[in-house]
Amino acid sequence: MTQEHIRVVVADDHPSVRENLRYLIDAETDLECIGVVKDGRRCIEMCRQLQPDVLVVDGNIPAPDGVAIALTVGRLLPRVGLVMYTLDTEMCALARRSGARVGCVPKDAPYEYLVRSIRQAAPNRSAAA
Repeated sequence: MTQEHIRVVVADDHPSVRENLRYLIDAETDLECIGVVKDGRRCIEMCRQLQPDVLVVDGNIPAPDGVAIALTVGRLLPRVGLVMYTLDTEMCALARRSGARVGCVPKDAPYEYLVRSIRQAAPNRSAAA
């Protein structure tokens, strides 16, 4: 019996955060990190190319920032679930006020909260998946 993985792209400007998230996501049996990226412009390109199920994006990533990425990816790739992973939760509120459909996970939250948010954001998935 083969279970399809939830394919995740991680966008964060800090190398240690990117690589730690890649490792932790890949350790989950139902998740697969298919790409990591350090800036907004490359993030949008990677999402177009790889068509992930979920994008985990730092709200303060440079060029463009997480709000602009959430709006752009949401418009261009509406089936991609969005999770903003940030120390600045105001970025999430701004993204939502701007019309983005985005989940928000503070970087100081337990890792399990991020995993649950990724699963909830994935298209055609539920929190129990």
